[in-house]
Amino acid sequence: MKKIWVIGLALQLCSIGGFVITLRPALSASAPAESEGKRLLQKLIEAARKEGQMDLMIVSSVGEKGAKELVDAFKKRFGLNITMNADLSGQESQKFNQAVAETKAGIPPTFDLMEGPVEVILSLKDAGGTVPVENWETLLAEIAPEAYKVRDRVSPSILAGYVFLWSTRTTANLYNTNAISERELPRTWKDMGNPKYRGAFSVPPWTTIPLLGLLKYDKDEWLEVVRAMGRNKRDVLTYDAGTQRVLLGDLKFTFGNADTYFEHKERDPKAPIGLSFFEDLTTIRPTFYVARNGAKHPNAAKLFELWAAGGEASEIFEKYGHLENQVLARGPISQKVAETLKARNIKALSWFDSPQTLEKFRWLETKEGKDYSRAIATAQREGK
Repeated sequence: MKKIWVIGLALQLCSIGGFVITLRPALSASAPAESEGKRLLQKLIEAARKEGQMDLMIVSSVGEKGAKELVDAFKKRFGLNITMNADLSGQESQKFNQAVAETKAGIPPTFDLMEGPVEVILSLKDAGGTVPVENWETLLAEIAPEAYKVRDRVSPSILAGYVFLWSTRTTANLYNTNAISERELPRTWKDMGNPKYRGAFSVPPWTTIPLLGLLKYDKDEWLEVVRAMGRNKRDVLTYDAGTQRVLLGDLKFTFGNADTYFEHKERDPKAPIGLSFFEDLTTIRPTFYVARNGAKHPNAAKLFELWAAGGEASEIFEKYGHLENQVLARGPISQKVAETLKARNIKALSWFDSPQTLEKFRWLETKEGKDYSRAIATAQREGK
């Protein structure tokens, strides 16, 4: 007797209104995928359990109470009883510089899992100090389906599988509501060079935000914008120091992270601090977790970074650290920022929005780009 094979046919509506006929097995592919996800997750959990420990960085702003809730929620989610040593001392740049040095010297990593922005992570990856999560998409779909739906932003193509986003920081203008009204604030970055704002604001000692101006402006035009801003600034201060001076009324405004506003308003609802956004360019800077190559407890690290990309962890980070996650936009702070930007018709930009914006970021790693970064730093500090 001849065997008869049946091939399932599927009709798929295409974008121009026609139909295409696609040959695929009649059985759904979702069932095996789900089963595979559960198998891989259980394997990772068991490996993490055998390791018995993890050494990781947790952002300092969540505090000890927030870190404990994160650790407890993670262990409860996967039924783990392992020792988790969380470092909350901050100083991400210094720790990544140390990690690069460890990698080059062949020294075992201090941390199994690190957190930071893409700039420092790339330097560590280039040194061979990072390791990807195998089958990360299947595992992410099993652990945090909400993060899997936006996986191209949770683990962007340039570092897909190596990093997992746990927060975003939106650039904001923080101002003293007793010293200046929102209507009187500079509406654009170019306005910061207006003589009427001379001595009214501070700038940070780093160029993380200023370099993002390339997302909107030509590099020569933007350099002039930063020079004008540098000439007008009163002081060079960290975000925290600048915000304190704004609260005291010593400065009228400063730019920094939007989460700072929510932090101070929670401490004191009557604090004279307001939140505004630049109309020409508002940016989002993602922060990622990355597992170390050669880590003593690699499986626990990989399990945590996948979990940290999901909604459960996001809500804890926001609750204790006032940290947004505009990719998931689940918590009240994230939603408030998203709603404010939408109401003002502002689209926040990042390096990962397109191949073109990513190319600009990669350009900063070239010799010409590094020279430009130094010019931006000088322009911001000295106005030259």
